[in-house]
Amino acid sequence: MKIVSYGPERAERPGIFVPERGIAPLDPLLRSLGLTAVDSNTLVAMLDWLQPEIEKATANDTATQSISWLDPATTRLGSPIPFPEKVLVAGGNYQSHVDEAAGMKNAPSPSEPIIILKPSNTVIGARDALIRPAQTEQLDYETEIAVVIGRGGRHIAAKNAYDHVAGYCIANDVTARDLAFKDVHISPLFSQMTRAKGIPTGAPLGPWLVTKDEIPDPHRLQLRCWVNGELRQDGSSSEMIVDIPHLIEDFSKVIELSPGDVIMTGTTTGCGAFQNPPKFLRDGDVVRMEITGLGVMETPIEDEK
Repeated sequence: MKIVSYGPERAERPGIFVPERGIAPLDPLLRSLGLTAVDSNTLVAMLDWLQPEIEKATANDTATQSISWLDPATTRLGSPIPFPEKVLVAGGNYQSHVDEAAGMKNAPSPSEPIIILKPSNTVIGARDALIRPAQTEQLDYETEIAVVIGRGGRHIAAKNAYDHVAGYCIANDVTARDLAFKDVHISPLFSQMTRAKGIPTGAPLGPWLVTKDEIPDPHRLQLRCWVNGELRQDGSSSEMIVDIPHLIEDFSKVIELSPGDVIMTGTTTGCGAFQNPPKFLRDGDVVRMEITGLGVMETPIEDEK
């Protein structure tokens, strides 16, 4: 099942995308089942119970005749989870990305996953404009698999981690490189990853949340990114240093996870900072990201007015 949010920015409502049909608004669909409307976070929290009912309703020819289907081509799609409580980033979690950042093969990796927080209000939809702030000249892209938490908790064992996963979507872990490393020449302590990754509109997600039953193994997916039609990233999620169950286990040791939380799981080689010469995002650029089974996300870049 593919979950979307649609409508005006910061006022989105959940829906279900059905290929060759369109978007079924969820509120009336739930009412037809004798249920009340829910927000996206509640939906993913109750997904184990609601998903079979929703799938049955959207597959029933009689029931679908009463659905006011929306055209995804003309309907604004927001982030599949428009109001996550937390957006967590696993830094340095692909060996190829660690290698390119270190300038050497088989570079040392962290002894435990690096946790970075993005503000929850940085999330935007797949086709929304990514705004380049005036204070950065080095805006960069990172194609990532985002894991959306369904059932929250603390101290989640890796063997039980998938019980807490609602599904997956494409994420761009946008990073302003110059804001991150301005003072690291003085001391490594002066790295500013939250400043670099917390810019407004800096977390494009979409186009939909694909439920976990449609992605049997999230560690066998191809990640690709183009900027203005030029292929920049082409890698595999098999490169993850720490896999998704162990990321959830590790993160939940120190942070209580909640329904709707988003975990970005790392990026492959080919970011703009490591092109020769470096190629950062500018006004008018279009970033296209594609991940096996998760769809396509095309994000235009605009300068801050």
